This record gives sequence, C-alpha cells and structure tokens, in this order.
Amino acid sequence: MRMLGDDSTSAGGRMGDAAARLAQDTTELARREIGALQEEVLAALKRFGAGGVLLAGAGTCGVLALWAAHETVMRAAESALPRGRAAALLACAYGAGGAALGVAARNRIRAAADATAGALEKEAGALEGDHTQMPGGPPTES
Repeated sequence: MRMLGDDSTSAGGRMGDAAARLAQDTTELARREIGALQEEVLAALKRFGAGGVLLAGAGTCGVLALWAAHETVMRAAESALPRGRAAALLACAYGAGGAALGVAARNRIRAAADATAGALEKEAGALEGDHTQMPGGPPTES
C-alpha cells in the first residue's frame, strides 16, 4: 500500500513548489526593500535640493558682495593712481592675500595630519601593548 507523497515525482514536485514560493517571497521582499530605499533617497535629495539652491543663492550673493567691494576699492585707488596702476596694485594685494591664505591653509592641514599621525601611533602602541599582554600574544622579551 502506497501512501500519499511516497513516490519520488510527487516529493520532487512539492520541493519545487516550495522553492518557487520561496523565490517569489524573496523577490517580493527585495522589491519592497528597494522601493522603501528609493523613497528615502528621493526624500533626502528633495531636502538637499532645497538646501543646495539656498546655498547657491548665498554663494551668488557673496560673489556679488565681493565684486561690489572690489569696485569700491578700485574706484578709490583710481582717484589717487592711474587706472592701470590701481588695477595692478589690487592684483598684487589679491595675490599676496591668496598666497598668505594658502600658506595658512597648508600649515593647518599639516598640523592636522601630524596630530592624526600622532594619535594613530599612540593607538597602535596601546594596541601592541594590549596584544603582548594577551595569553595567546607573542612572548615578551625580558
């Protein structure tokens, strides 16, 4: 007497159905997760988009303010010097200011890199000390 599910074709069919259902469920779950992720990304981009537009507007206003200041200084210098010399004087002043800011930025970046390197060396030393004290660590020299 054979019982239901004893033959190999029926068992294989049920396993195939279960695998197909599992694949469908997994696909559906992946689609839902991707959809939720897309919604989150779009919301973040919308928030960033508004902030980006505001930042661009602020940058434009800043450039216009610098241009107006430049024109004011240029006109003041032109009252004492010929136009060409006034422009050369401002170009030299801007160049010197840019060089000074560049040197200051380089010094800050170097100081930050040195501080980071020092902190990493200190941490590496602490980890090495902890490693030598561990039971399975390398033998310590006396």
